Amino acid sequence: GSFEMGDFGAPCEIPSGTINRIDWSPDAQCLSSPSSKLRGANHLHKVTLDSYSMSAYETSFMDMEWMRQINGLPVADNKWDGYHIIEGEVVERGSEDYEYLLTRRKNQIAGTKNWQQAKDYCQWLGNLTVLPFDLPTEAQWEYTARNRGEKRYYATNNGYRQLLGSGYYNPSTGYRVDYTDEEANSDTGLETYIGRWPANPLGIYGMSNNISEWTNDWYSPTYYQESPELNPQGPKTGEEKVMRDAGGATMTFVRIPNKTQEDRYYSSNSFRCSLQQKTPAIVLN
Repeated sequence: GSFEMGDFGAPCEIPSGTINRIDWSPDAQCLSSPSSKLRGANHLHKVTLDSYSMSAYETSFMDMEWMRQINGLPVADNKWDGYHIIEGEVVERGSEDYEYLLTRRKNQIAGTKNWQQAKDYCQWLGNLTVLPFDLPTEAQWEYTARNRGEKRYYATNNGYRQLLGSGYYNPSTGYRVDYTDEEANSDTGLETYIGRWPANPLGIYGMSNNISEWTNDWYSPTYYQESPELNPQGPKTGEEKVMRDAGGATMTFVRIPNKTQEDRYYSSNSFRCSLQQKTPAIVLN
């Protein structure tokens, strides 16, 4: 499908008074985010994508651990001494720390130290299944988060960010409305448990959970000005990779440049894989 990629604007004054609850209008005169101009997202441009498939969930810690164990790689997590990371040491498989880690991280997303770890996992999955798995492109991520490119500010079930224990002012009634626990679809902290909140309308979970996800693209603040319409892949080279997230202070179109190498594992930096072919995979029982 086709869509307009980038910051599609927002009302200069939000009727509800909260940035978490915005309805788009064609009369929108302001940028939705102050970072849009700095990072080039203010350059709205048409993008057309061939069909692809996106993983419904972010990669889990156990998914990553199976891959790394099979390939003789160390455990993808930091070794701790109380509240402090022990630099240069890894968690040994079979140790008490490892067993505790398996219990604690079983249903949580995989943290990463760098972009290459995410890339390697998706390509390993491709080699294992003989299917063209890879990281999603930045355009694929945004198209999915925005429910096939709709003008949605958050990648939640309804396009709003309804925080647990919060509410908003309803200009129609003049009263404050508090969300019930059943209506909440996000939280203020890192939502590291997979599938905790409802999926977006496409059935994709965790795209608005304060977890930044790696994409395949190199970052350039001017790329949107030169991007091809069909299946953009990002610049050919760069120094930072594009990460995407639609939670917290970010929205579905916000670009997050990040250096490709870190000195530790960050639970806030994860990824999901995309199937880069026009037809769905056929599962044989």
